[in-house]
Amino acid sequence: MLTETERKSVSRETTFEHDLHPRQDRAQLTDILTTLCDRVAADLHGLGVRGRTVGIKLRYADFRTLTRDLTVREPLDDPEGLLAASRECLRRAPPDRPLRLLGVRVSTLVPVDEATEDPGSWVQGELAFDE
Repeated sequence: MLTETERKSVSRETTFEHDLHPRQDRAQLTDILTTLCDRVAADLHGLGVRGRTVGIKLRYADFRTLTRDLTVREPLDDPEGLLAASRECLRRAPPDRPLRLLGVRVSTLVPVDEATEDPGSWVQGELAFDE
């Protein structure tokens, strides 16, 4: 008996043939990130959904993995919006070690027809670390 589950996220990632450094290989990493966002956007369109949370996944040369997420007010499904949100996530990741893998994920999915409804009052909270 097969059960159907609701999809929670859409993601794409790529492992590099050789490690890439965030500073020295910036142009190549930008091209890869843009391609990943294009592919995720196409997947979202194909599923008829948009997402409110965009995340990145970085795997370093030593195989440690770092993720960063950003939740936005209006659900996204366009490559430009995904790229902007992904870049914002990258700003919160240290650019000091070679990367082995880069990934983009979109979660908190809503059907396109529901995504146009007014989400009402919504604010992403921040943790107060300096108190």
